[in-house]
Amino acid sequence: MNETSSEHPDSVGSSENKTTCGGRLMLSVLRQGRLGNAMWEYSALYGLANLTNRIPILNPGFRDLRRIFSLSGAEGIKVNHFEHFYHFEQHDWLAPYDIEVTSDNLRNISQDVMLKGYFQHFRFFAHVSDKIRKEFTFRREIKQKVSVFFEQHNLMDKNIIKIGIHIRRRDLSRASWIKKGFGPPDLTYFINAMNHFRSKYKRVHFIVCSDDLKWVRKHISGRDVTIVQRNAAEEDMALLSSCNHVIISNGTFSWWIGWLCRGTTVRYKGIPKPNTTLYYMTNGQYWPPDDAYNHYVSVDSQK
Repeated sequence: MNETSSEHPDSVGSSENKTTCGGRLMLSVLRQGRLGNAMWEYSALYGLANLTNRIPILNPGFRDLRRIFSLSGAEGIKVNHFEHFYHFEQHDWLAPYDIEVTSDNLRNISQDVMLKGYFQHFRFFAHVSDKIRKEFTFRREIKQKVSVFFEQHNLMDKNIIKIGIHIRRRDLSRASWIKKGFGPPDLTYFINAMNHFRSKYKRVHFIVCSDDLKWVRKHISGRDVTIVQRNAAEEDMALLSSCNHVIISNGTFSWWIGWLCRGTTVRYKGIPKPNTTLYYMTNGQYWPPDDAYNHYVSVDSQK
């Protein structure tokens, strides 16, 4: 998908064994995981198709992304069956992500390809990041829910700096995830991050979404804090990324909240921890560099 092309990933329709659209081969990706993972997979598909001059095809497993985001529609080729696609597996817990190796390998495969993996590295789409931001524009009905939330909680005043906080704890507290480098930040990190913004702005209000509301109610409180009851994942992501700034934890969901927010993203300094799976997979580059939209600040958990 060239930057000037009007072709974008799609699904449904009839099937052919090879694309006949200008002699270009097709590229698709297997759907795995939840929303955050799906966004990585979509972004890698978009970026790798651009690099290898393939036609990106989004299989039906990604219908939820079309329900959430205003993804661009494809023109022409539509696919129902993917049996003839060559399966190219990039993801391996013991192998780092390498966009150069992946794109070179794809160029050497003379048939349609189905990618398999999570592709959790910003370099897979860094060259088309502006287009990915447009792709991940929330649909109007989701944006409206965010506006209603701000109105109901008296947060429409532009003088109130809204800080979104995402706290993921339940699954990442397991020993197996901690060993791989995906463990959750501790309480001190979140307190330090909140104090960072309290010291910087006169009027702040924190909006907290979490998978562990019991822990949040016990430890994160104050007149300047609103704890959000359970919403759909996309509603939490839209709400938090619509804030002026965000405080994130570990995991793909938090990563995308930080990347989509057009402000300062406070991240945990201890991620990725050296000599862990996450550190090795990303070559120590888990977080993207600052750009025109985002500024990242690392905060530790020391008192």
